[in-house]
Order: sequence, then structure tokens, then C-alpha cells
Amino acid sequence: MFPPSSGSTSAGEILYVAADGAASDSVVSALRGAFERPVAHAESADAARSALADRPVSCLVVAAALPDGTDLDTLVSSDDDARTGFPVVVYAAAGDEAFAARAVSLGVDDYLVRDDADDSHADLVESVRSLVDSDIGDSRPDTRSHRVIVEAMEDGAFVLDEDCRVEYVNPRIEAITGRTSESLRGEQFESLVDAGLFPADEYERYQNAVSRVLSEGTTERLDVRFVDAEGDPRLFELLLSPAADGEKVTGVVGIPRDVTDREVATTQRGELLERMTDAFFALDTDWRFVYFNDRARTVFSEIREPDLGECIWDLYPSVVDTEPYEKYHEAMRTQEPVTFETYAEQHDGWFEVRAYPSPSGLSVYFRDVTTRKRYFQALESTNQRLETLLQNLPVILSAFDSEGVFTLSEGAGLEALGRDSGEVVGRSAFDLYDDTPAATDAIARGLSGEAVDTRIEYRGAVYDVWYRPVFDDDGEVSKLLGVAIDVTDRARLEDGLRSLQAVTRDLILTESVEEVAALAVEAVPELVPDTEAAIWLADDGGGLSPAASTGDGFESAVRIETVPGGSDSDAITRVDSAAVDDRLLPHESDAASVLRVPLGSHGLLVVSTDADAFLDVNVDLLELFGSTAATALSGTVREQELRNREADLAAANERLDDFVSIVAHDLRNPLAVATGYLDLGIESGERAHLERAANAVERMSELVDEVLDLARQRTPVVDAKPVDLARIVDHAWRFVDTGDTTLVRGELFVVEGDDGRLLRLFENLFRNAVEHAEPPDDPLAVRIGALDDCTGFYVEDNGVGIPEEIRERVFNHGYTTTPRGTGYGLAIVRDIADAHGWSVSLAESVEGGTRFEFVTQSGRSTTTDSEGSDE
Repeated sequence: MFPPSSGSTSAGEILYVAADGAASDSVVSALRGAFERPVAHAESADAARSALADRPVSCLVVAAALPDGTDLDTLVSSDDDARTGFPVVVYAAAGDEAFAARAVSLGVDDYLVRDDADDSHADLVESVRSLVDSDIGDSRPDTRSHRVIVEAMEDGAFVLDEDCRVEYVNPRIEAITGRTSESLRGEQFESLVDAGLFPADEYERYQNAVSRVLSEGTTERLDVRFVDAEGDPRLFELLLSPAADGEKVTGVVGIPRDVTDREVATTQRGELLERMTDAFFALDTDWRFVYFNDRARTVFSEIREPDLGECIWDLYPSVVDTEPYEKYHEAMRTQEPVTFETYAEQHDGWFEVRAYPSPSGLSVYFRDVTTRKRYFQALESTNQRLETLLQNLPVILSAFDSEGVFTLSEGAGLEALGRDSGEVVGRSAFDLYDDTPAATDAIARGLSGEAVDTRIEYRGAVYDVWYRPVFDDDGEVSKLLGVAIDVTDRARLEDGLRSLQAVTRDLILTESVEEVAALAVEAVPELVPDTEAAIWLADDGGGLSPAASTGDGFESAVRIETVPGGSDSDAITRVDSAAVDDRLLPHESDAASVLRVPLGSHGLLVVSTDADAFLDVNVDLLELFGSTAATALSGTVREQELRNREADLAAANERLDDFVSIVAHDLRNPLAVATGYLDLGIESGERAHLERAANAVERMSELVDEVLDLARQRTPVVDAKPVDLARIVDHAWRFVDTGDTTLVRGELFVVEGDDGRLLRLFENLFRNAVEHAEPPDDPLAVRIGALDDCTGFYVEDNGVGIPEEIRERVFNHGYTTTPRGTGYGLAIVRDIADAHGWSVSLAESVEGGTRFEFVTQSGRSTTTDSEGSDE
């Protein structure tokens, strides 16, 4: 590379260095049109350095904005102090004074302000020609002077020498201070402050900044705030750059710029951006954040809030080489705005993005459109489904002209009529439907201007039809649109539902399960013609028994233990006749298809037909009918249960009357005794009479407790659970004062019952054996075990036994053979057995004692314990 030179040129190309899109294309085109020599374009400082190293250059034209930094120093300077080589022209955008100041300090050959409205770029062409054309090379003297550059600036500019004396001011400074350049030349920097260019109270700050530029060669930027002569606040931006001769700083170039309006605009712009509902951020040419509003900050914070000056690709490294990355670079390269939608995986959402480039960077507006995007995706999906649905529904779309001639005939419903789409186009509807008056009448009404909604039966099928007229500007019918939908199944279902409604009323009024079954099988052929039906009801053993049928062939006394495929399915089942138990079908049945319709827990409705298959509508009807019949059966069963409960209540009331009678009878005697002894005690004052009265009262209390217990034990067991008899026997034995009596327990089993009541049963039996025992020769022993056929159990002793003539009476309420007995112990034993559904009988044991035998329904249960005894 070579330093700039104002006098010599080479035969090389003109190199234009800029990255401002369409504007660069215009400049390159103007240069190529003005010169015969080659014109090359480099879009970055790196590309420019490469070009300068590879081939001769006659002139270098540099713009202000480059994506990788302008790096003007390395383009226009070198270690060689020779003033030979190519000239350098700065062709900057208006207002880029910082770049101009740098150009002054480097001593470029020319500085021009680009006018983007001038496609000819005449000033640039003239400048380059004067520098590279040897014939006119001297026509522009002093091209390296500061005057050429600073007088071209729109902002003020001044130059100080190394002693801080004013060397030059441009016309803009003259206008601001009211003093000419000649009057200021040679004055100290302080004179510019005195002239009103800067506020005097901050002179020291400005002087220190100038000193740093001279001593360190740095560039200083200061904000200058003051009130002008008219009393308005102003803001100046002061840029101080070093002017150098080689490596030595020989002066300072100062550019004060009035940025008051820009600050106000920036403030207003910031307030506007913060009020925006869109998110906004701005990037410089190095893709660094220079601004983002609150909405953008909120979005970024879902990942991490960036810092100003941070590169966007550091915040979103995964976005590199994706659509946003390419679009942003396209905008910067072409200097044309871009708009696109993109899915951001990091935010799990869609964003609409608008990016506006400028030479200084990129402004990006974006908004979250996830809801809208997903709505449109759902809408598109719905439209696709609707289109598929319309293509497959039995629908016929038709259109007619004003004379009733088909202009359109489409839809999947045509297949059922054996027609192709468009087959009848051009034919008259009145000719085509001449055998169906309902159709021609509906079309005629539509052509007269009436909106028609009707149902038409055509070729054995039923259609719901809608016709809508279309009117022209004169109010006349210009065409007629029609839609027809095959509703044959629905029509049959509606007819069936009407029949089912009538049957349902009758089913509700039935009073027995048998009546429900008979009425239900009679209704099936009315709902589905050409069928036979039978109802099989479930019994307690899990089998099915015939209840009613439509023919003699179904009547059978045979009970079916199991049904192939099961009888307790919740859904209706289509069954091939070969897979159905023959006993469920009529004798010598020719059925080809069979339906098993579940009736809940009540059983099964079997329907057969000689057709190849049941229509779907008939299956739906029978399934609904099955639910109705099951509901009727449930209602009938509930009514029967209610009647049973009423009978139980009546029995309970009867028992209550018995209890009242028992209490009245059994309490009368001890009450009379107590009353008598109380009277005697009162008259005589003897304690013995009162003790006898107290004994009578205690006797009454015992009677009351026994009667109440008897009442509780007589209610049926409704919540039976598995009970281990061996465990209950052991507990009962420990709860009774048995003295020296021995318990011998044999093998027992598990029963379904109420463990509390069974405990009371064995307590009463054990207590009865002990209390009624007379001193035997051998110690008293109580034995308990299972009956020989395991249908129940026995409890026996080796006591004196119960005489045969009173064995039936010992279970009666209040019967006792001892003075202290209440007569309710064994009565309670029998009531507990009855409550469990068991039977109890009394016999004589082998040893002459008493033997109680209990027959249970679950006596075949697994045994639970081996023989044992308890002292």
C-alpha cells in the first residue's frame, strides 16, 4: 500500500470502497461511465487491502460505512514517508463529520459530501479526473489543504496548531461567532470561547481535551450545553481530532456540531419506540445492540437480557446461518428493507419481522404472531378436514340456470345414484325428475325466488334438500343452487325412534320382569322388520334362562350355563350365526346374522335375521332399545324390591308388636314383685324388703337388655363378609365365664356373615351349656366342628341335655327352665341364624348332652384350622 499523493498517478484501476448497497452500484456505474480505466468495488476494508496488495491502483475512493470498520488509517498510510503512490478521495454521506475529521488528520487528497439524489455523481467524477488525469492534474491546486475539506462541511470546523493557536475557521464558525477567519487566525483557543462558540465556564474542560489530543494523539468527543443569545437551550457535540505529519501531531481539528434538534428527535423517537406495541431494537454495522425498547427487552429476557454493545449473534448463536441471519445480511448488503415471518425455537413462537437498513446499521421491528399463526394453521387444517369431509360425505351439489338446466352436478352422493360428476350437466331437471313430483316442485319453487328446505324420496333413498335462488341486478333469478344430503339412515332411525317412544311408554307401565320381556320381544319386529327375537334373563347362578320369544322355536326349559362370547358385554355384538349357541336361536333357524344386545345385568336380547347383515341404523336402534328394556327391567326390579321392603317393614312392625307384648308380659311379674316389696319396706322399714325390690328391678333391667338385643339380632344381614369360624369361636370362649369347662374345637371353615353377631351366637351357646349343666360324673366339655357333609357346623356338650318334649320351645322368646333365666338366650341364637339365612336344629349328643346343628349355604368353604382345644 502507498500513501496518498496529489501529483502522481499510476495506470491502475480506480478502487471504490463502500458497503451501502444500491448507492454503491450508482457510484461505480458513474465512475465506469466517466473513465476508460477499470473501476473495482470492494465492500469491506479487508477486501480493499487485498485489492491494494494484488494490483496497481490509480485512485482510492472511500465511503464512511463499512461492515468490518472503515480502518481508514491502514488504507491511506504506510511506514514509507515517500509521497508517491495513489491519491485518496473521501466520498462520505452528509453529516458524517467524524469521518471527515479523521480524513483531515490523515491528510487525504479530497473530501466530498455525497448527494444521493445525484445519480451522475459529477463532483466525484471531476475530483477523480483531476487527480488521475495528468493533463488536468494541476487544474485543482491545493487539493490536500485543510481548506478544501473543512469548507465543504455543513458543520463548523476549526484548526489549531501545536501551540493551540487558531490556524483556520470555516465559514460556519464565522457565522456562529460573528468574526472572520482572518481576525481569529493566530489567536489562542480561548478566543473561540470569548467569541461565544463555547460557554466560558467550561473552558478548562475544553482546554484539557485539546491538550490530550496534542499530547496523546487521541480523539476526544465532548457534549457542550449552553443557552444561546435568544435564551434557548442548545446542545453541541465537539469532536477534537489530531492533525498529523507522519507520526507527529502538528495540530487539532475541531468540529462543533449543533445536535440540539437531533437530541430532541432522539428523545421523541425513544418515547415513541417505548410506546410501540411492537418490539424494536437497533444494531450498528458490527451487529451490536445500540438500542432496544421495553417490549424487546421483555422478549430477550426469556433467553437473557443483552447488554448494549453486545453482538446479537452472541445472544442467539444458534440463529447463525438461519433465515433471520440471512435476511438481516441481505438488508445490509442491498440497503433494502426486508419483511419475513420466522419460528423462534428459543421462544417457542412465531414472529413477524421488519428490518430497515441504513449506512449506520439496522433497525428491526418485530411482533409475536404465534396466536395468529397457530389460528391460521388450525384454520387451514380445519379447511382441509372440511374439504376431505365434503369429498366423502353423501352430498350432491347442483346448480341450475334460470330455465332449470343443470350447470353443475358434483359430490360423493352421486355414487349412490350411479352417476358421474357432471354427467347430467346440460340436461333439464324437469325431464330428469319427471317421475318425482316432489323434486320438480321444489326446483320450480326455487326458480320462482323461494328458499326451499324439503325432504325428497328418490330411488329408494331419502334426501334432505336445500335450494337457494341467486338474483341478478334486476331482481330476477339468474341461477339456482342446490345441496342434497342422503339421510336415508337418519329417516329410518327417526321412524324407529317414534316406534320406540310408543313401546317405551308401555314398558314403563309393566309390573313384572316377565311382562317386560314379553312386551320387548313383540316390539323388535316392529323396529326392525324380518327379525326374530328372544330375551334370556340372568339368574343368581350366572346362567341364562329363557323368558320370552317371538316364536315357539325359542321356548325352552333348558338353562344355559355359559354363552359363547360372554353375556355381560356392555356393547352390542354382531355375531355370525355359526358362532352362536344353537339353543339361543329358534329351532331349525335359517338366520344368517345375529345380534347380541346386552340388557345390563339382567340378561341378553338375541335378535336374528336371514339377511346377510344388519344395517347400521338397525344396530343403532336395537342398541337404544336394549338400553330402554334394561332400564324397564331395572325399574321393575326396584319396584319388586320396594314391595319386598314394604313386606319386611310390615314384618318388622309385627315383630315390634311382639316385642311390646313380650315386654308387657315379662315385666309385669317382676314389676309387681318390686312394687309389693317396696310397699312392705315402706310400711315396716325392714331392709330385706327393699333388697328384694332391688333384685326385682335388676331382673327387669336384664329382661329389657335381652329384648333389645333380640330386636337387633333379628334384622337380616345385608353386609356379609368372609368370617373365619375358628377365630370367632376362640374369641367367644374367652368372653364367657366357663370355669373348668373344656372346649374341644374340630375343623371349621369360612362363612359369609356378620362377625359381631356370630360372636354373640357362640357366646350364648357356651353360656347356655355352662349355666344349665348339672354336676356330671365327668368334667363338662363343649365340642364344636363341621358336619359330616360340610354343609354346616355343630355345637354339643356332655351335660344333662334337653328333654325331647321341650326342644321346640327352648327357642321361643322368654322360655326358660331356670329361675334366673330370661328365656332369650337361645331365641337370640335362632334369630342370628335366621338373619344369616341358616337353619338351626336341636338334638341329643352322643354323650346324652345337647347338640345344636347349623346348616349354612356356604358350608363347602375351605377349612381354616385343624382340631384344637381350650381349657
